[in-house]
Amino acid sequence: MTWARRTTFWRYNLFLEVVSLALASAILFAGIWFTLNRINQDYLDLRLADAARVHVFLESQLDEARAGLATFADLPATQRSPQVMKLFTAFSDIYCLDRALRVVQIHKAVPNSKVFTGFSFSGGKLASYLQSVGESTDASEILRGYEDDAPSVYIGIHRGDEFCMGRLNLDYVRKFLIQFSQFSGAPLMLTASDGFVMLSGDPALQLPAIDLKRWVETPNASRTLTTGNRRWIPLIAPTGAIGARIVMLVPTEFLDTQRNTLLAFGLAFMSGWFLLVVLKNHRLNRLVMQPLRAFAGKLRDLELGKLRTADADADQRFTELVEIHTRFRAMAEAIKQREQALRDSEKQYRIITESMKDVVWIFDMETRHFLYLSPSIEELVGVTPQDYLAAPFGALLTPQVTDQLQLLWGQRAAVLLSGGSKPGQSYVDEVLHPHRDGTLIWTEVVSTYWLNEETGHVEVRGVSRDIRERKQAQEALFIAKQQAEEANKAKSTFLSNMSHEIRTPLNAILGFAQVLIRDPHLTAPQRDSLTTIQRGGEHLLALINDILDMAKIEAGRMSVQVVPFDLIQLLSETEGLFQQRARDRGLNLTFALSAIPRGVIGDAQKLRQILINLVGNAIKFTRAGGIILKVEPAGAEQFRFSVNDTGVGIAPEEMMRLFEPFSQTASGRELQGGTGLGLALSYQFVRLMGGQLSAQSSLGQGSCFAFTLPLPAAAGAETGTDQARRAVLGLEPGQPVCRVLIVDDLPDNRAPLRALLESLNPQPPVIECREAADGREAVALWEAWQPHVIFMDMRMPVLSGEAATRRIKARAATRPAAVRSVIVALTAGAFDENREQVLASGCDAFTRKPFQAEELFGMLERLAGLRFRRAGDAPPPPDVSPEDLIRRLSASPADWQAEFKQAVGLGDFGHMEALLERIRDDDAILHETLARWAYDYDLEALAAVFKLG
Repeated sequence: MTWARRTTFWRYNLFLEVVSLALASAILFAGIWFTLNRINQDYLDLRLADAARVHVFLESQLDEARAGLATFADLPATQRSPQVMKLFTAFSDIYCLDRALRVVQIHKAVPNSKVFTGFSFSGGKLASYLQSVGESTDASEILRGYEDDAPSVYIGIHRGDEFCMGRLNLDYVRKFLIQFSQFSGAPLMLTASDGFVMLSGDPALQLPAIDLKRWVETPNASRTLTTGNRRWIPLIAPTGAIGARIVMLVPTEFLDTQRNTLLAFGLAFMSGWFLLVVLKNHRLNRLVMQPLRAFAGKLRDLELGKLRTADADADQRFTELVEIHTRFRAMAEAIKQREQALRDSEKQYRIITESMKDVVWIFDMETRHFLYLSPSIEELVGVTPQDYLAAPFGALLTPQVTDQLQLLWGQRAAVLLSGGSKPGQSYVDEVLHPHRDGTLIWTEVVSTYWLNEETGHVEVRGVSRDIRERKQAQEALFIAKQQAEEANKAKSTFLSNMSHEIRTPLNAILGFAQVLIRDPHLTAPQRDSLTTIQRGGEHLLALINDILDMAKIEAGRMSVQVVPFDLIQLLSETEGLFQQRARDRGLNLTFALSAIPRGVIGDAQKLRQILINLVGNAIKFTRAGGIILKVEPAGAEQFRFSVNDTGVGIAPEEMMRLFEPFSQTASGRELQGGTGLGLALSYQFVRLMGGQLSAQSSLGQGSCFAFTLPLPAAAGAETGTDQARRAVLGLEPGQPVCRVLIVDDLPDNRAPLRALLESLNPQPPVIECREAADGREAVALWEAWQPHVIFMDMRMPVLSGEAATRRIKARAATRPAAVRSVIVALTAGAFDENREQVLASGCDAFTRKPFQAEELFGMLERLAGLRFRRAGDAPPPPDVSPEDLIRRLSASPADWQAEFKQAVGLGDFGHMEALLERIRDDDAILHETLARWAYDYDLEALAAVFKLG
C-alpha cells in the first residue's frame, strides 16, 4: 500500500495518542452521560413506583368504604339512627336516591350542605356514574362535590328497590398526602382526569392544575417544572380506582449534585491522563526516537555502500544495534539462498494444489483480494481462477455470504492480532456458494489465519470442498426425525384415546362390581361371579396401565415420585398379596428382611410394582419348592432386593432379550399368560430409581432377580394405620348431610358412583346425590343446590370439567356465604401430564377412571370430613322394635319415667343425659336407643315413645 503522505513515527505516535486521548475522553464523558441518565431514570422510576403505591392505600380505603356502605344498605330503616350514622366515618354524606337520582332521604350530611331532600344528581359526570353502578363502575372519579365544592368521590350500591349513595370523607387522604410529602421530600398531589389538582401534599405550592398530556410521558431529568422558586420533575402515575392521577414533584437538587460530581471527576481524570502522555512522549523521544533516526542514517549508508568495516560500529551505544550491524551482511546472502529455496517449494506446492479436487485459496484481509486460487475452483463453481482473482471480493458471492465471511474473517483476524489465538488455528464454516449456472452449492470452508511478517497483513488460508451429498443426507435425517416425532405423537394420541375409550366402560364394570360385591345378602356363587368380573376388569386395567407406562418410558415422560414411605409395611402388604396364592400352589413364600429401617425416602408405587412383578413371575413359573424375597443393606443408604425361586429357569439364549418389551420366554409361552411387559417395566423402573436389574438363571433349577436401590432413611415417615386398611362398611349415623354432585356426560359413569355412595347411607341418610350431564348444568346446580362435594369429569361436551371448575371456584370466591365445594377431578386419560393443569384449575384432588372405592372413601374422609364405619369397629346399637322399647320402658322405675318424660316435654337434653346415665347398667339397649335419639336431638321420636307408653 502506498501512502499519499508519509510522516515520522514520532508524529504518527503523537497523532495516535491524541486520537486515543480524544476517544477516551469521548468514551468517558459518554459513560458519565449514560450513567447519569441511568441513575436519573432509576431514581425517577423508583419515585414513580412510590407514587403508584399510593393507589394501594386508596384501594384499601375504597374497599373499606364499599364494605361500610354495603353494611349501611343492609340495615333496616329503623336502625339508621344518628348515633349509628356516626359509626360510618368513611363517609361525610349518605343519601337514599330514587330512580330519577333525586334525594329521597339524607342520613348524614356535612354542615351547610347544598344538597337537600329532592335534590337531583341527574346532571354531569356523577349522573353517568350513578346510572352504571352495578355494571362496570366501582366508584366515581374524583370531582368537586355538590355539597361544598370540596374534592369528592361518590360510591353507590343497590339493595332491592333502594339505591344508597355515599360521599367519601377525603380528609384522611389529604393527611396521608401531606405526611407522605413531608417524609419523602417530594410533594404528592391527587388530580382529576382533566389535570386539576384536587388534593395536594404541599398546599404552599399553590399549583392549580397539571398538564397531564405534557408530563404523562416517561419522566426525564431535563424536563422540569418551575414552581415555588424551585425546579421539579413531575411524575404521573397511572389512573387508580377513583379515576384520579397521582402526581409526584421530585426536586432536581439531588440529580444536579450527582451530575456536577461526575463531571468534575471526568475532568480531573482527563487532565491527569493528558499530563502523563506529555511526560511519556518526552522520554520516548530522547531514549528511543533519536537512536532510531541515527540508525536510519546508517541504513542509508548501507544502501549506498558507504559502510566501512573499520568504524561501522564505533558510534553504537547498545549491544543490540552492534549485533544488527554485524549480522546485516550475512543476512543479505542468506536471503538470496532462501528465495531460491522458496521458489522451489512454491513450485511443488502448485503441483499438489492443482491436482486436488478441493479448492485451495489464500485471501489478504488488508487488500480484500484473493492472492491464490487453485484450478479446481472452476470445477466447483464454473469460474476460472483468473476471472475469480480479477473480480472484486463478493462480486461472485451472494450479499448474505459476503457479509457472513467479512464478519467472521474480520473477527478472527482481530483475535489473532490481539494475541487471543495462535497462528494456524483452524475454523470450519458452511457456506452456500453460487454456481455460474445460478444454482447454490453447499461448501465446507476450513480456514486458518496467519500474520504475513513481510507485509504485516493477516492472510486467510483455506480449503473449500463440495458437501452437497452430506447436506442431502442431513436433510433426509432431519425429515426422518420429524416423521419419527410425528409417529410418536400419533402413538401418544392413539394411546390416550384408547385409554379413554377402554377406561370408560371399565369404570361402569368395576364401579358396579364394587357396589354389588358389598351387598351382604349375596349368595356364595353370586359373590364368586362378581369377584371374577372384578378380577377380570382389574387385570384388563393392569394391562392398560402397563402399556401406558411403557409408552411413557419410551417417550421420556416417566418420572420418579420421591416421598417418605414405610418400607416394612410395603413389604408386608406385598407378602400378604401373594401368600394365599403361594399356598394354593403348594409353595413356600418367605420374606427375609435383614436390619432395614421402617421409614425411607423413594418411589413406593414403583417399588411395589417391581416387587409384585418379580414375585408374581416367580410364583407363576415355580411348580415345587419356594420363593424367597431378601432385603438387606448394601452400603450407605443402599438396599439390595433379590427374588430367588426354584422354578423352571430361563434358557441362556433367552437371557439377552429377557428385559425387552412384549418378549416372553419359552416357559412363558407355554403357560400362555402375561403380555411380556412385566420384566421390561421393572427393568426401566429400577433404572429410573437409580439401580440396575440383573438376572441369573439355570434351566430347570430356578432364577434370581436382584437390584440395589438408594433409599435414604426418613424419620417419621408416614406408615398408614390399620384403620386406613380396614374395609368400609358404611357411614356413621348422625352426621350432617353431605350433598354430592356427580358430573359426567355418560349415565353409565354416573350410575355406579351414585350407587356406591348411596349404598353407604345409614338412616336417616347422610349423603344426598344429584347428577349433571355437562359442565354448564353442573354450574347451574352449584348455584341452586350448593353441593359440598363435586365429582367432576374433565372431558365433557358443552362445557369441559376444567372450565366448569374455574367458574364454580370464581363464583364461590366472590360469595363469602357460599359453600366451599370440594371438587374431585375424574379423568380417563392415558397420561398424567395434565395433572398439574387440572389441579391449577381449582380441583382439590385428582383420580383416574375406573375409580377405586377405597380411594374415594379416603378423599371423602380427608376433604369432606365424613366418618365411616369400618370392619372391626364396635357394632352400632341394635335396632329395637316399638313393642320391645315400650316393654323395656315400662320395666324402668316409675319416678325415673316421670322425670325423663318431663325432661322430654321441656326439651332439656342435658337433664336427659344425666337421667340416662342412671339406667346404663340396668338396661344397656334402652340406654343406647334413647341416648342416640337424645344425641340427634330427635324430640319427635322421644315424644312418640312416651306417648305410646
